[in-house]
Amino acid sequence: MKKLVITEFKRSFKSLILWTSIVAGLAALMLMLYPAFKEAFSQIEEFLSVYPEAFLEAFGMGEGGLDMSDFYGWFGVEGYLFVNLIGGSYAAILGGSILSKEEDDKTIEFLLSKPISRDRILFGKAIVVAVNLLMLNTAVAFVLLIAFAIYGNINVPVWLLFSYAPFLLQMIFASISFFISVFVTKSRKVLSIALGIVIGMYVVDLISKLTDEFEFLKYFTPYEYVNAVTIVNDEMIKPLYLLISVLMIGFSFTAAWFFYRKKDITA
Repeated sequence: MKKLVITEFKRSFKSLILWTSIVAGLAALMLMLYPAFKEAFSQIEEFLSVYPEAFLEAFGMGEGGLDMSDFYGWFGVEGYLFVNLIGGSYAAILGGSILSKEEDDKTIEFLLSKPISRDRILFGKAIVVAVNLLMLNTAVAFVLLIAFAIYGNINVPVWLLFSYAPFLLQMIFASISFFISVFVTKSRKVLSIALGIVIGMYVVDLISKLTDEFEFLKYFTPYEYVNAVTIVNDEMIKPLYLLISVLMIGFSFTAAWFFYRKKDITA
């Protein structure tokens, strides 16, 4: 299994570097824009006051939301969303392709001819997914640490949550895509479905915040679980959301393992 893990790391390394550069680069860009907008915050707040409260709450700026004049509030509104959306997209693509590509590229027969069980194949690929996502978020953490040190005092709990809460979101998307790829082996189809889930869940998150009638939907979208408002104001992830996240990840990977073991694989 060790050789499998190393091989998968090598195969995914270029895409890891690319996606890490995009996510960390966008986070850095939004952080660098803070000084330019700092002097105009009073005008921005006046401009935003004409929007409905529900609209502002959808983007974390309503009553009890984030203060954009504060550096952490600025990142929570302007930068954190990009980290979640783009990082979530990478996680969905990685989770959906790492298994399906073996059948799509007709390499699964060669892999199964080796003295390695299906259990180890799944476990090894899951490890690669988790470690790649940890590496991506560690790079973002480094960028945030530098920026927070330059522009203000470092709030360690908020910094850690901004850095690694997205990992929870990404693992949810990766595990769901991983499960889907057991049944949908064409890489293009898997990626289309996976990206649809990432974007669709964000739309659900917006809907849950725009009206009280659909507030219950927040429990079905992982974006709510790692909400920037809770991170900045409460310096925590709510225990209920953490529990739901762990259960979703565990269920998805376990279901993928259960069905893959029984699957009739054709090269």
